[in-house]
Amino acid sequence: MEFKGFIKTSLIEYPGKIVSVAFTAGCNFRCPFCQNPDLVLSPEGLPSISEKEIIDHLVSKKKWLDGLAITGGEPMIHKNLPPFVRKIKKKGFLVEIETNGTNPEMLRSLIEDKLVDFIALDIKAPLEWEKYKEAAGINRKDLLVRVKESVEILLKLGHEINYEFRTTVVPELLDKEDILEIARQIKEGRRYILQQFLPEKTLDKRYEEIKPYSKEKLEEMREKIKDFFEFSEVRGL
Repeated sequence: MEFKGFIKTSLIEYPGKIVSVAFTAGCNFRCPFCQNPDLVLSPEGLPSISEKEIIDHLVSKKKWLDGLAITGGEPMIHKNLPPFVRKIKKKGFLVEIETNGTNPEMLRSLIEDKLVDFIALDIKAPLEWEKYKEAAGINRKDLLVRVKESVEILLKLGHEINYEFRTTVVPELLDKEDILEIARQIKEGRRYILQQFLPEKTLDKRYEEIKPYSKEKLEEMREKIKDFFEFSEVRGL
């Protein structure tokens, strides 16, 4: 499997763990606020990192690293993701996968085969078409159906696997009522993270001009939804 980015050490990607982070190429969403536009639109122009390079690094730093976080782009558009993850697990490492939720079949399979230890599922907007198509930059309703299926998979698992839902709170796309609606839709979930929007190198350049919500505003949103979940927080401030 080929990767298009690699961070050797991260303390923030996997809650409570020290991991490396591998970035896959390509995505089936076109979120206008995406901060990895090169990964999404023109990955062929980025240098490649091989499976071997990543595995060799993990093994060489096994004393200090807990595992590998795999993000993108969208990791689950790649059919060879499960075989790669199996290699990482065989070396004794934890695996986190960050996903937009559009491949519930692979998500279910990875969980059933015990190949993933932590799932971070990005929820772009309230789970209804008009909102989601704008936030995700899509025109296929079936993709939202698949996101909903992935959400249900995680909700039904309860404490059987570690996971969290995440939403990047982008002004002009989401407001307090939208966040409250998402919280109601996933209220059986364990963890819900509100992420600060950063207007830097976005896929749609117009979003680089949008002023992020203040820390106070984001904390106010979290206060409104905190009782729905075991854990919630604002990240990226």
